[in-house]
Amino acid sequence: MADKAELLTPLMRHRRRRRAAKAFGVLLLLGLTLLVAIVLIVNDGRNYRRLSVWLGVEEYLTRPFAAVPPPALRARRMTLIVDAPPRLIDPAAGRYDRFHALPRLTAHERCERLGEDGPAASFQAAGGEWECLFSKAFGTTAEPSVLFIQIKGASSSTFRTFRLKLSLLDPQQDEEIFSLVASSIDRFGLELTPENRRYISDRIRAGYTFSSRLEEYRISYDRERDDDRRFNLLITPPPEISACSRPISPSRGYPMLSSTAPITLECLPLPKPRLLRPIQAD
Repeated sequence: MADKAELLTPLMRHRRRRRAAKAFGVLLLLGLTLLVAIVLIVNDGRNYRRLSVWLGVEEYLTRPFAAVPPPALRARRMTLIVDAPPRLIDPAAGRYDRFHALPRLTAHERCERLGEDGPAASFQAAGGEWECLFSKAFGTTAEPSVLFIQIKGASSSTFRTFRLKLSLLDPQQDEEIFSLVASSIDRFGLELTPENRRYISDRIRAGYTFSSRLEEYRISYDRERDDDRRFNLLITPPPEISACSRPISPSRGYPMLSSTAPITLECLPLPKPRLLRPIQAD
């Protein structure tokens, strides 16, 4: 059977026409909006600025936008990456790390400098060796803090051991003892840069034990018998290199006797061969 024809009432026809009109209006509005937007933004927004001026609202609608900053240029690294402690690669380190110009003093004179602002230091020399002793107490308590310095050497200008014993029995005197330790190292004339001096002073003040090699000095700071109030600071210089004699070597049947004499090229010492007697032919 054929489908029955749909019967439309006048009300239903009116609703359909109204829905169609709404859909057409929405599409027309979207099309007009898109067309207006295209007209306004072409030519770098020139029509939009003209419209803003014509309406008198250019102060509110045409504010300049913040320009996008250009991408940062990547600086090319011109130096090598070095795995070194920050205190050595710090740019400020080069302005302070300078050696002091030390006067040429004997061991006795250097020992006397330890007692410039306090008790006199005692100096003893016997059998080619010498010993410098210095001691100072701090505070007025029953157990005052004490700094004891013992320096030993075998020549008039060098030392073999530089030992400082810190007895921190009175906490109120710790800062004064630490200051005297730093000044004693400086007065005796150890060739340490200010950076390394600060390193030693900071470690001592913090109470950290350490063992380091600074400016070729071997420096260790340890507790005495596991006592948190007594410490030993030991400084030893690098070992001396003993000279070795060379045996006489023949040269094609000609006896030779030679020795070396040191010479200096700028700061580089070089051996210079020297004949003790002329070569004699057989």
